[in-house]
Amino acid sequence: MKRFFQDERGIAKALVVVLIVLGVIVVAVVGTAAVILADDLKITVTNKSCANWDIAKGSAAMGLNFLPGINVPDQIAMGETAVVQVPRKFISSVSVTPNGSVELEAFGRSYSFGTASIDMQQSTWDGSPVSGLAGKQVNLAGDHTLIMMCR
Repeated sequence: MKRFFQDERGIAKALVVVLIVLGVIVVAVVGTAAVILADDLKITVTNKSCANWDIAKGSAAMGLNFLPGINVPDQIAMGETAVVQVPRKFISSVSVTPNGSVELEAFGRSYSFGTASIDMQQSTWDGSPVSGLAGKQVNLAGDHTLIMMCR
């Protein structure tokens, strides 16, 4: 081993090996990121009549907005429309409980969003009343539209 590094050719061979290993690591990281980001979930949220909706308040999602493929606005004001975007692989499940709250399991953690002020009959998920989702897990295939109406 000592003789391997004694001249310039030995050092050059060692550098080539190191660069090849680093190249393989970079290709693997880029490939993995491409697979994760290729299948993102986009939800267009329109706040028709609710006060400022702080969808990321107190959640870890705000700290992840710097990552490619993640866009969670801190709030959606009344009358505004925003797109919430996350890689689908990060979300395990979304369900609406019978009492009307939304349970989201993402990034290995559970988040609960209260919906006391939301009119579940007037608010729609892909054109259907949100009340129809009570007690069910939400199908996350494809892009979605959520229109929020409050009482």
